[in-house]
Amino acid sequence: MALPIDNTSFHAAISRVTSEMSKRLDSLETQRQTLPPRPLPSAENLAEYGSTDPGLVELLRSPGIPSQGNGLDKTVELLLQYITPAIADSAGPRYFGLVTGGATPASLVADWIVSVVDQNTILHSPRAMSGYSAIKDLAMRMVLDLFNLPNNVSDSDSAQQKQQLKRAKTDDVDFRAITTTGSTASNVMGMAAGRQWLGVHDRKVDYSQEGYDGQVVVVTNMAHATVWKAASILGIGRKQVIEVPGMGMDAKGLEEAFEYTVKEQKSAGKSVLVFLSFGEVNTGIFPFNTHRIADICASNNAYLHIDGAFGIYARCSPSYEYLAQGLERAHSITACGHKWLNVPYDCGFFIYRTYLEKSILEPIFSSSAAYLPSTDSGPTHPMNISIENSQRFRSLPVWATLYAYGRDGYQKIVEENCRYAKTLFDWMKNTRSDLYTVLTEECPLNIVVFAQKMPLELESMAEGPARTEALGKKNAELLKRINETGVAYFSPTVWNGRPAIRAAISNWRTTVEADWEPVRAMLEQQARIAQELV
Repeated sequence: MALPIDNTSFHAAISRVTSEMSKRLDSLETQRQTLPPRPLPSAENLAEYGSTDPGLVELLRSPGIPSQGNGLDKTVELLLQYITPAIADSAGPRYFGLVTGGATPASLVADWIVSVVDQNTILHSPRAMSGYSAIKDLAMRMVLDLFNLPNNVSDSDSAQQKQQLKRAKTDDVDFRAITTTGSTASNVMGMAAGRQWLGVHDRKVDYSQEGYDGQVVVVTNMAHATVWKAASILGIGRKQVIEVPGMGMDAKGLEEAFEYTVKEQKSAGKSVLVFLSFGEVNTGIFPFNTHRIADICASNNAYLHIDGAFGIYARCSPSYEYLAQGLERAHSITACGHKWLNVPYDCGFFIYRTYLEKSILEPIFSSSAAYLPSTDSGPTHPMNISIENSQRFRSLPVWATLYAYGRDGYQKIVEENCRYAKTLFDWMKNTRSDLYTVLTEECPLNIVVFAQKMPLELESMAEGPARTEALGKKNAELLKRINETGVAYFSPTVWNGRPAIRAAISNWRTTVEADWEPVRAMLEQQARIAQELV
């Protein structure tokens, strides 16, 4: 073989890594820390770091790829001694930065299998692909069921499903799903599908063949940054994303503003692609009536895509599903697996109306070549309805976690995470409002956005750049101290013009019983220190 292998050494390396990573997993449960056990300096500040460890010096000051490899044993030694201890425990229960999630035991075990078998799902042989094809179909059906989306509709469906279908205003209301690398890719796909649909149904042109004519605008409100990124990638243009101003509006006012904007763009000769966020990224709020927005889209021949990256999981719980009503009205949907589903990175979902597969998605994404013959019959191969040709077997961890824990397990995760967020929100609003200020009136789901209580000297300052800069500095200092405790990790944001701190609770391990009291005590201590420093 091209590379020499010592099977004894190889198996020993696997055993050692497995043992060390098992200890790491145990520490997530027992220590529940967020900081890396031993930070790794950069090559530039190695001397300043004060390290004379020859292994560390060699690792960081290597001039480039070695002429002769250093072998498996030495590589494993560096991995375990220096590199893994420098990686933060973002999969732990008190990592509240971004919406990071974690990895359930079943999904993690399945993901190890994925790495070992290293299956490229581009293959077309039914025999070679039988394991992938069967599991992919099962996993995607489970995802649709988890989100209570109609699929494979029959006469035996419930009255609720039939009502959903009636409101959808199309003969084909089934949904299908495929995996992606995450919400960014899913939003790119949703925007590409929406543009193609508008070309066919509103402008009578096939953009996938003729090229894009610049006549589509994207209308949104409080959207994720990936909406602008997708518009840039696809050549629609960031300036063609129109954000409907909604801060301070009630649902009715926001819906009227949406309708006005859509009609205004239609009157100007544009075709409209509406992007809704299910769960505003900073607050988790759902500021609109989705059925009303969907009606506006239907009456104006607009395409509706819903970015449900994490907010879609409200549909897992009877207590929160009211927030995400109307999801089934969308043409296509973004969801994220490595967020609240708690499967390993990277995993997202693109969910779409079945009828879009042949008429819209295939013309955009199909990839044909002499070396890619398809011998399969039945559903379209994912290669021809998604961005990547070669794809990781992402659906195996998805199937494993949904099979292992079921609907009840995910209801418990969502409800416990929301209970934690509500506990944090209520404590800051009602108990320690002398230390912290929550920046929203309520905590609808799993996110809390807050700031240090404004110091007296800043309260007297006139609103403006100087005050905002001062608040930003205070916020950054407090956040740095909070995160450096290692008790919990939060991320920065800005809400309604004010620098803030954001807590997103989305990990399957997080519980009020195990994780609230240490975090509460730390937050109280750090806020008191901040006040003393004023």
